[in-house]
Amino acid sequence: MKYIISLLFATAICGIINAQHIHGIVYGNNQDDKRVTLPSANVYWEGTQQGVTADSDGKFSIDIPQTEKNRLIASFIGYQNDTLDIPAGTGQVEFVLYEGVMLGEAVVSARRKGNYISRITPIHTEIITGAGLQKMACCSLAESFENSATVTVSFTDAVSGAKQIQMLGLSGIYTQMLDENIPTLRGLASTFGWNYIPGPWLQSIQVSKGTSSVINGYESTTGQINLEFKKPDETELLFVNLFGSDDGRVEANVTAAVPVAKYLWTGLMLHGSAEQTEHDMNGDGFMDMPKTKLFNIYNRWLYENPEKHVESRLGVKFLLDERDGGQISKIADYQTHIENRNFNLFNKTGFSIGKREGQSIGIINSFTHHEINSEYGAKMYNGKQNTFYSNILVSSHLVNPAHQFVTGGSFLYDRFDEGYSDTLSVNNTPLTQFFREEFVPGAFFQYTYSGTEKMTVIVGLRGDYHNRFGMLFTPRTNIKYDFNDHIIFRVSAGRGYRSPNVISENIGLLASSRNYNVQSIKDLDIEKAWNYGANLTFYIPMPGNETMTVGMDYYRTDFDNQAIVDMEYDRRQIYFYNLHGKSYANAWQIDVSTTPFKGFDVFAAFRISDTKITYSRDDQHYTTDKPLTGKYRGLVNLSYATNFEKWKFDFTAQFNGSSRLPNLSNGGYQLTEERSPAYPLFYAQITKKTKRLDFYAGCENIFNYKQKNSIMDAEHPFGTIFDASRIWGPLMGRKFYAGIRLVLGEIK
Repeated sequence: MKYIISLLFATAICGIINAQHIHGIVYGNNQDDKRVTLPSANVYWEGTQQGVTADSDGKFSIDIPQTEKNRLIASFIGYQNDTLDIPAGTGQVEFVLYEGVMLGEAVVSARRKGNYISRITPIHTEIITGAGLQKMACCSLAESFENSATVTVSFTDAVSGAKQIQMLGLSGIYTQMLDENIPTLRGLASTFGWNYIPGPWLQSIQVSKGTSSVINGYESTTGQINLEFKKPDETELLFVNLFGSDDGRVEANVTAAVPVAKYLWTGLMLHGSAEQTEHDMNGDGFMDMPKTKLFNIYNRWLYENPEKHVESRLGVKFLLDERDGGQISKIADYQTHIENRNFNLFNKTGFSIGKREGQSIGIINSFTHHEINSEYGAKMYNGKQNTFYSNILVSSHLVNPAHQFVTGGSFLYDRFDEGYSDTLSVNNTPLTQFFREEFVPGAFFQYTYSGTEKMTVIVGLRGDYHNRFGMLFTPRTNIKYDFNDHIIFRVSAGRGYRSPNVISENIGLLASSRNYNVQSIKDLDIEKAWNYGANLTFYIPMPGNETMTVGMDYYRTDFDNQAIVDMEYDRRQIYFYNLHGKSYANAWQIDVSTTPFKGFDVFAAFRISDTKITYSRDDQHYTTDKPLTGKYRGLVNLSYATNFEKWKFDFTAQFNGSSRLPNLSNGGYQLTEERSPAYPLFYAQITKKTKRLDFYAGCENIFNYKQKNSIMDAEHPFGTIFDASRIWGPLMGRKFYAGIRLVLGEIK
């Protein structure tokens, strides 16, 4: 692996090319004459492969080629391309893209695709747009990936309603979550947090595969998921989304934004949801989903003064989540109660420095407090986490803009106070407290070379000193090469680390009779892994000025150390220990996106995963498939919209492969099932759109497929066999839902 990294670093050494550059911003103007910036818009020179991708605020910087006539083009899915002639000496430009294609007074509306692969970024990145987030009910982040082949979402257990993701064959804890490039959903929030971010609050989701930038820390191993929220200066004056389903779930989302002063805007986002109906569709005496109450508020401020070249963003969030589950009220011996509270305060400030164009400083500070109190029958787990994160970035270029760099320093502080007890007579574990503090100062340097039309290279290195684990060195490289207009190749390799939080990250195991071996937690080392992979994307011209996109990729993750969660050595115990042997994950994927005819989009994908883990038993080691990790996943999404998107029809089919089930024969109990069955899931939604009001209705799990016997020995929840954590499929059957989206105003 080290030789591969060295080879990629060597490839990054290129000659210096003299060039000039210009800066700009890309706006979109929709049918309501509302102007918004377009994050990740493509900007490129006509007749060349030289291009860049705009940042999350629609801003970009691009070199000027040495040609006689320069025409710059901006494009964004669902908008008409805009082309500008660039006279010599131009330093700033502004694009305004319009939805659809204008012909005289008639407007032919072009649809913005739900998801697409960025054509310009060196890192393989899938963009899930606002249109993609509306293809399903999409009430939380955990429900935003049903149309994604890259990310898989599943339940952690059959009583708490918590969800987890998998990416590149590994748990979502190895994927770094970012809130507009600020690390989020870490530690105690890593499991339940997927339910805490409402889809209607989001502008887009950017899913990056493989090793990523060193700027945001060392914790990314399999990739990053960056969330872009609605901006106060770009979103509607008032947006309301109301949702209800036949299982008793109701939800309301409100986003509002107003200008406060000349350079100051503020936005408020509110979320409330509840489900208070007891469901027991499989007749095992347990609620299929807990009764829930969730309240979420987010207030953000934006100050942007172009005259002083200063921009500052401030945000405050608060969340309260309560869940009550277990046996239905007529029995009510085994009960669960889970309460989460989260508070976050952050600030991002950037300003230009010096006379060199594009040179700036960015300062990020974020504080998070998360608190969890939970009871699972006879088990109790509580925890408090305080996190402070700070990052200072200096951006500039070497010699000319073909050689960009970002350097700076960061500081991470984590304080965890956790407690665990199990009063079940056979386990009898008194309250055990865990306390730890982690201080991690670090520094980084990232260099980007874009001096040729065909190749872009990103090379990054960071060093961090961890007060518990010593020095951590993180090299990462991403290379993108355009063979021609129709074939793009990407390759990446890099290092990732993470400090394990094994109880909160495996909280679904509390829903069983097994006891945690708490002594084994204290000896866990930091997790270390290499990730490397490649992607090949083809853009095939099709009739009607359309393009078929075909992507093929392979990624592998190799662990030097991993926190092993062993639930199979002893039926009554869960052991935690450091890796002795091999642990790796291979992921292959192919996907196809095309538009056979006007208004009709087709997306299909197929993924194969091979994830192995080594268990250690009495000085013996054996390698096997990681349990509850599907071997394959197929996905087909069909979308059709009439002219002007007055009607939209979306259909999704998933095909989920089998997975190895945990071996529970130790302890005197033998299961005949070694693997879960493969199963399909189907979803459909219809949307009626008007200028201000959308009506939508749909059905999830159309053919009512459910996992049988999701709880082992449900009749004896305090016995030694009880287990509600062996979840491989859906817990709820068919669900019908309906809702409205209302826009009452707009930001001009």
